[in-house]
Amino acid sequence: MVSLTLPLLCCFFFASPCQEPTPPIPVETQAKPELHIRSLGVMGTDLEIKVIDADPEKAKKALDAAVAEIQRVEDMFTTWRDSPLNRLNAQAGKGFVQVPEELAKLVARSLAVAEVTHGAFDPTFASVGKLWDFKAVPPKLPSDSEIAAALKKVGYRKVKIDLENSRISLPAGTRLGLGGIAKGYGVDRAMTVLMDHGIKNGVVNAGGDLKALGTKFGEPWRIAITHPRKGHKPVAVVPLSNICLVTSGDYERFFMVNGKRYHHILDPRTGRPATGCISATVLAPDAAFADALATAMVVLGPEEGLKVIEALPRVNALLVDLEGHVFQSSGLPKKPNKAE
Repeated sequence: MVSLTLPLLCCFFFASPCQEPTPPIPVETQAKPELHIRSLGVMGTDLEIKVIDADPEKAKKALDAAVAEIQRVEDMFTTWRDSPLNRLNAQAGKGFVQVPEELAKLVARSLAVAEVTHGAFDPTFASVGKLWDFKAVPPKLPSDSEIAAALKKVGYRKVKIDLENSRISLPAGTRLGLGGIAKGYGVDRAMTVLMDHGIKNGVVNAGGDLKALGTKFGEPWRIAITHPRKGHKPVAVVPLSNICLVTSGDYERFFMVNGKRYHHILDPRTGRPATGCISATVLAPDAAFADALATAMVVLGPEEGLKVIEALPRVNALLVDLEGHVFQSSGLPKKPNKAE
């Protein structure tokens, strides 16, 4: 029997004269998807957009366009400077006013949510909200008489809307504020722009108004819901894909007077800071809807709020009451996922 060494085996099978095998020519590898992040301030909060794509230039263009879109939405619905919404408010009491179609549609959506939540979310809250200045130093509380007078102008059924012709009529003294829905709407619009640019995986997060698309390198995006009174300790860690998660609470904007917290989410029925929940997280397919519902949950509290949530398809909520107890809708797992 002939014994062949390794070099001889190389000669026998591959080449003559005998030589080491030629290393294979490397095939050009396909670019791997990478995480691209854009952060800035918008709509009075911190905006962070994450996209995953193998093409850096494509990702940059998508991020640029998404940022421009959410800034455009801010310009449409802000009450902090001149805007179509502020111009509408300035003409309250003058009958029907022509407005941009986009404004008319979002006001109509706001009125629909007001109906579903029995007025706990009400865009006319701004009629009394103007009395509350959460930037004043020192803080000043409005008087009972001021609140009582302003409450006469609150009530979503006072708003008349002609969607076909994009016209809205407000009674004299009634003001609209869309802060409880416009941020979520901006997140929806930014995500639509990302998708229009071919992005298949990403997250838009505007200060707790979040929309998740696809996955994070094959796994769901995992979002921690923190307890508003226990620092960074998570109440739950939720895996998200192609869904929205919005959290609202009494910790976002507030001031303290004589040891009592006064926060910016007002109960439209009382004209004062809501006392239903200290935190409300809503999951829904639409960020604008989730945003408005989260506001309503802070007003309604767990008992009444969860009745509303359970009646809505594909909507869930996790609520923290005034004592710090956690309540959740039936569609969420009983044992929240642990943080990774």
